[in-house]
Amino acid sequence: MTKQRLALSLRLPWATVDDRNAWNLCVEVFWASMLGMAAAFNAAFAVRLGAENAHIGLLSSLPAFLAILVSVPAGRFLERRARRKAWVLGSLAIHRTGYVLVALVPWLPVGVLNRGAVLVALLVAMSASATFFGVGFNAMLADVIPERRRAAVFATRNIVNTSTMSIGMLLAGQWLNRVVFPLNYQVMYLSGFLASMISLYYLVKVQVHDTPSRSHVSATARSLGAQWRTLRQVMREQGDFVRIMVDTLLYGLGAWTAAPLYILYFVRELDATDAWIGLHGTLANVSAIAGYVLWRRLVERWGESKTLKRTVMGAGLYPLLVGLSPALTPILFAAGLNGLITPGVNLSHFNTLLKICPADRRPSFIGLYTTVMNAGAFLCPLIGVALADRFGLAPTLVGCGVFWLLGALSFRIWPIRVADTEMLKR
Repeated sequence: MTKQRLALSLRLPWATVDDRNAWNLCVEVFWASMLGMAAAFNAAFAVRLGAENAHIGLLSSLPAFLAILVSVPAGRFLERRARRKAWVLGSLAIHRTGYVLVALVPWLPVGVLNRGAVLVALLVAMSASATFFGVGFNAMLADVIPERRRAAVFATRNIVNTSTMSIGMLLAGQWLNRVVFPLNYQVMYLSGFLASMISLYYLVKVQVHDTPSRSHVSATARSLGAQWRTLRQVMREQGDFVRIMVDTLLYGLGAWTAAPLYILYFVRELDATDAWIGLHGTLANVSAIAGYVLWRRLVERWGESKTLKRTVMGAGLYPLLVGLSPALTPILFAAGLNGLITPGVNLSHFNTLLKICPADRRPSFIGLYTTVMNAGAFLCPLIGVALADRFGLAPTLVGCGVFWLLGALSFRIWPIRVADTEMLKR
């Protein structure tokens, strides 16, 4: 009875396989968020273990480089398998188990090596399995959630995630401030790992139909030459897919450049404590909850394309406002504003991407899209750290915000022409 009431309150009735899948996806993200909360402190942990600015830049860029190498082969590997679920969840289990090693880094006999650099190297290595999972899981979501219900289910998942993260980061920040280092971080990571195993249990319960495999794809299709030929074919035949790749790439350049600079600015220049970092994450997530509630309704009313055009400009305000803030308190307000705006971008953009990708080749298309995005995500953080070393953290963040706003104009200059989803009737 409790499950039925909660499911109905989330507009997820409990009668069909689709309904049960939606329920399990919304429950698993609660447990996954506890590890996500711990992972939000990765950069801070690395800094406190002695990582240098360049190491934090590599923590943002090298996972993107690995994603370039992994994404397309992962998509094609999964496309050739009718039963993809075991591979997808297996890669997730490998990634999450890596956080046990993260908790042990302070005890490793690394000698003269910088423990912060060792942590960065470990997190980068773990990102390969996370990329494989991301390619498979995004395609799997499209298979198990009907199009008309995706906005509602994705919004609910994000509300659960941000609710858990908001409370978790606030409590974690206080925990980290009050308990001796590094035991405070170690307990947090191990607790997050245990919670993530419960998440994995619910993902196992998601029922995925076998998908026709594309076994005729030869092994040579994994070569760089074949990947380039595929890209050229896509550019000829899938105009909307090319548009969303180009628009998102231009939009993301400012975001990726700014990514490693926030924690450096907070800790090195404004002397932020772990408690403040937790409070910052909590405010961002609380406002995101309100944002998902708001934008879920507006996406259904306006459609994905209008919502995307009306929200992309707002996201670029965050690095601009952070760079202009000489103290920590104004940044909390900027985080709250950003949390309200970003859900509108996420819901409209992700649903649009899933619709544009051909259903029979969705893993490969998502793999190709991920590869292109990660090319930018690999280079930009390194550029951001280099610019910050030359001009300072605050001016570089302001420049990233301006560049982000200019990139967002691409969604209006080259609009994506795709029909809006017919939403579930109420």
